[in-house]
Amino acid sequence: MKNILSVLFMLSLSYFAAAQKISGKVLVTSECASGGIDYFFFEDNTVIGICKGCEEVPLVIWGNWKQGSKNVYVMLSKQWEGIGVGAPVGACAAVCYYDKYKAVFKNINKAIEYEIGIFDDDYISEDCVVIKNSNNSNTDVYKYLRTNFKGKNPETSDRLLTEKELKKISKKQLKIMRNEIYARYGYIFKTEEMSTYFRKQENYLAVMEDVDAFLSEIEVKNIALIKRLEK
Repeated sequence: MKNILSVLFMLSLSYFAAAQKISGKVLVTSECASGGIDYFFFEDNTVIGICKGCEEVPLVIWGNWKQGSKNVYVMLSKQWEGIGVGAPVGACAAVCYYDKYKAVFKNINKAIEYEIGIFDDDYISEDCVVIKNSNNSNTDVYKYLRTNFKGKNPETSDRLLTEKELKKISKKQLKIMRNEIYARYGYIFKTEEMSTYFRKQENYLAVMEDVDAFLSEIEVKNIALIKRLEK
């Protein structure tokens, strides 16, 4: 009995070590000539694909991974991306660029399968696919969709606000707080007042005609609360 328990214990340790080997890794495809998506594998079995070179108009994919005896299975189920609006600027090469973009979210169903051996530390890359160790522990997809603009009230995107704390703030400042949420996604403001204000702010980038599909549940609730108190 002790021998059986010992074997099972060793097998469980072996499986745990293999699982740990996969989490904390990033599968890099963005170093290919045409660019690509880097897939980050997290300890909670989340996988997030981030398009490198798409920072201004992001493409982010979310899903889960699981480990088999010989393969790693990835099921991608959600995708956020910026879609060009109107005619492209200049001639399209590998990628088309636009003056304005619209945020789009869609449910997807894409399965990918990798041989478990590619996650070994001594794996030699092929076809410009590289496995690297990652120090990225952030599984919040919305942080990858936002630009570098932070604003004066970053908490409006990080946590649920309360009516009590907002009642101390002027309606003018409430308006700025609310619109900072949109500005973090590069929203192009339609009013002269907000457009003038945000274009003076550090790291503000106006590229998105519509960002509603990028907003998190926290942000949607905060916007609704602020709007109610603005009236």
